[in-house]
Amino acid sequence: MPKIVDHDARRRLIIVSVWALVSRRGLAALTMRELAAKAGYANGGLAPYFRDKDEILLAAFQYACEATERRFEPAVAHTGGLAGLRGLCHELMPLDETRLLEARVLIAFWDRALYDPRLSSAHRATVDRWRTLMRTCLLQARALGEINTGVCDERIMETLFAVVLGFQVNAILSPETTTVDHQLGVLESLLESFAQPWCRGCGGRT
Repeated sequence: MPKIVDHDARRRLIIVSVWALVSRRGLAALTMRELAAKAGYANGGLAPYFRDKDEILLAAFQYACEATERRFEPAVAHTGGLAGLRGLCHELMPLDETRLLEARVLIAFWDRALYDPRLSSAHRATVDRWRTLMRTCLLQARALGEINTGVCDERIMETLFAVVLGFQVNAILSPETTTVDHQLGVLESLLESFAQPWCRGCGGRT
């Protein structure tokens, strides 16, 4: 009988190999030859699974996003509100080696996505899913009285995304200052500010 090849399993194995190399050198410096060797294939052996490096990068990006979503979906589904919002942000922040490696893949992906509509489209779709979850948590938090600010939810989401994505860059480029405690402290201060009503007439919080 002909050997049955699990195409999806082979692709996952290759992506795991990619991650092992990214942790040491970064994705931009890798070649298809190195990726094939790490995954246990001869040069050119990746062709049945990935056409080029950009396709591998897209798969690595999707793998990172799926891993992130598997972690934060329980927090959002079972907790919701401010706790769910906090948990979602924590999983997007580079607070350990796994999430730091995910940040390395995302940064490499952003560089290529600037010039590749296929990659930029995948990024938009992912961010849209995360925005939907974040918006749900914000609505729940307002209903529970955990968030009282007059700042609109869209502005809050933009602020939180700017902060957590900024941490992903800074944790790699400035790890000595972007510590776990620093990240958690900044996020907590930000969430606390959303819990306070905004007094438009006096130009500050009550």
